[in-house]
Amino acid sequence: MTAAGIFLTHHDTPRIRRHFERLVDESGSSVTWHLVVSHDAFPRPETPFAYDDPAEVLPQRYRAMEEHGGVQGGYLDTLVVPVLRGLDSDHVWLFEYDVDLAGRWGDLFARFADSEADLLTTTVMYRHEQPRWLPWRAARAPGDVPEEQWVRSFNPLMRVSRRLLEAYPAAMADPAWRGHYEFTLPTVALHAGLVVEDLGGEGSFVPAGRERSVYVGKSPAGRPADLTFGFRPVRADYFHERPEAFEQPGMLYHPVKPGVPTWTRETRNLRP
Repeated sequence: MTAAGIFLTHHDTPRIRRHFERLVDESGSSVTWHLVVSHDAFPRPETPFAYDDPAEVLPQRYRAMEEHGGVQGGYLDTLVVPVLRGLDSDHVWLFEYDVDLAGRWGDLFARFADSEADLLTTTVMYRHEQPRWLPWRAARAPGDVPEEQWVRSFNPLMRVSRRLLEAYPAAMADPAWRGHYEFTLPTVALHAGLVVEDLGGEGSFVPAGRERSVYVGKSPAGRPADLTFGFRPVRADYFHERPEAFEQPGMLYHPVKPGVPTWTRETRNLRP
């Protein structure tokens, strides 16, 4: 199954371009990648293909994003969903520039080529598995979505299906949905009866045999000492530049900030 994808960046530098070129080269024919540059905090990125007006695709979320002051802090869906819908493929990947892999990209994507999951992403957990996740405070859902079915995710690298790209805007037409898109996206998918899978960390959404096989992230047990995919630690060099800085072969890493100012907990919401 051939997929398409976007490489999303809000910085356009030679180092980031080389990272993108490595991704394209190593993916081969498994994923057709498109470079997408977001120049500011609003959902109007530069793309090599056409996409529908985000204000028309997600009108309720778009208005909330405008009130919030941009996509930062939980409204990246207003950019990602319309842009991904512009790709002609049944499954589409989002790849943020600060994701890296200590290995060959083609090997990773080959593992999921036959997967029919509607949402493949990381750090997928029910509310009861990570009750201290801060965005739960602003999370709201329609009354027919019980809190025990609320799910969180972490989406710097994710794959979504055409079915989810249709179901999500339909669900978001209900203003009862509020909060971070890392809550709304997986919870809508689950409530719609779609298949949600963790790429390979820990938790209820990791298929048997795939635990800690793709990345090491936060889990129901907490933050592991050997974490590779999360808010910290920040790496300053890409794998192809300094492979010795990536301790665990074959694992996904995040964040990697090559010459990009590191965001802190005070400034993290300012990034697109």
